[in-house]
Amino acid sequence: MSSLTALLAAAPGGRALVIDHDAYATAVLRQGSEIPWGDLAALTGHVAQVQALLDPDAVFVNAEAFYDAYLAATPDLVSALGKRSRTGYALRTLLGDEPAVERLVLTMRTLADSTRRRVVLSVPSPARWLLRAHDRAGTGLDEVSEDHADSASMYLAEWLGRLGSPPLGLLLLDARARRGDSATLEFPERAGGYTSLTNVAGHFDWTLAVRFASSVDVAGDVTRAVVLPDAFWHGEGEAPRDEARLVLTTIPADAPPETVLLCRALLKEG
Repeated sequence: MSSLTALLAAAPGGRALVIDHDAYATAVLRQGSEIPWGDLAALTGHVAQVQALLDPDAVFVNAEAFYDAYLAATPDLVSALGKRSRTGYALRTLLGDEPAVERLVLTMRTLADSTRRRVVLSVPSPARWLLRAHDRAGTGLDEVSEDHADSASMYLAEWLGRLGSPPLGLLLLDARARRGDSATLEFPERAGGYTSLTNVAGHFDWTLAVRFASSVDVAGDVTRAVVLPDAFWHGEGEAPRDEARLVLTTIPADAPPETVLLCRALLKEG
């Protein structure tokens, strides 16, 4: 059974709602305070609040946010990222840090156990994480080629193999550009485009998907998956149709709390 099949089977009505709630929860629940990625007890309490408020069908774990917090607490690792400027060195050094891997695994298992939900692990796509690691190291790239991204996918696959067998529902590669990205991509990324990642996902029966601005590409799966736009949480637009079995969405930080609750109730009715 694939991880996505297990996620859908546990969701009410066989439709799984996956919510990226970090920005909204930071604004509303934490009143602007950062999510405590480095304090597992506090993080568990925070996630319990999110689950009680929004009741998503999976625990959304943002690996990039986790590593940003980890780097902020380990300046020696930040320095190590920039020791060499060759393409890929910063990402390989970041993903090779074993204490970070161990902490992330413990975080995922603890959150899954406490919520009784599977984890959706969101990581930047190989090309995006490659360029951002270089930006963080101070060795920014002008562009990212397909060959560069393929090499980065191998580092990412090796890192994923060291995670063991956490209770994943979905491995989500986020290919969206964000403000501050210094380099441009020369090619479009897609779920089946990285053989090393599809191989490691297949070994662990993890479902791999790539997220874009308005769509999600699920590798080797015929499940109808949709991205619910941010505007939905402002009361605009409609809930997804019945044939959508995987619904992925981000609640924006400025969404009105009353509207968010009404929209969440609408999704439950659907």
